[in-house]
Amino acid sequence: MKRFVLTLALACATLGAFAQKPVLRPRMELVQSEEEAVDGLVSTSLEVFYMGDEDPRTYYLSVGHLGMGGDIIQIEVNPLFELFIPLGNTLEEAIAKMEEIKGFFKQPKLSTMELTGSYALAYPTDELVTITLTRRQLIAAKVVEFSIPTPGSDSVVQATYVSKSEFSGIVNSLKFYKKLHPKQK
Repeated sequence: MKRFVLTLALACATLGAFAQKPVLRPRMELVQSEEEAVDGLVSTSLEVFYMGDEDPRTYYLSVGHLGMGGDIIQIEVNPLFELFIPLGNTLEEAIAKMEEIKGFFKQPKLSTMELTGSYALAYPTDELVTITLTRRQLIAAKVVEFSIPTPGSDSVVQATYVSKSEFSGIVNSLKFYKKLHPKQK
């Protein structure tokens, strides 16, 4: 009887393990860049990746965690949620979208551009938000503010700032990745 109960318990545990969806979906990273905080800005972490369980594949740009505050000074208050921008279904589309965003750094100060993306925990979801890109000028660097609306407040901004050099670096890394993996779509 003891053996029967033990076998039944192991069978139930095995079935339970196979019946569940994984808690974390696989993120397949292509390129990544991290930059420490400069001039009072929140440190940034850029990453281009795709979700390993999606078919068809969609490439995403993660601009990292958003800070909360005024137009320039941001305090990172939510280290779990990230801002994701869909780049396209092929590597060529992803590079083209990254080049489009890179070209925005050449716009005049305070120019804006809107994209759609996802602000979610760990991986992108189907809930889309409007992302506003604002071209800013610091003392020695061109930066773009990636911001989303803050519920219930017009004066508080949820944003992160990416420098032109960091963004150019990740675009060049993505192009190099494409050369190393010419058959990847």
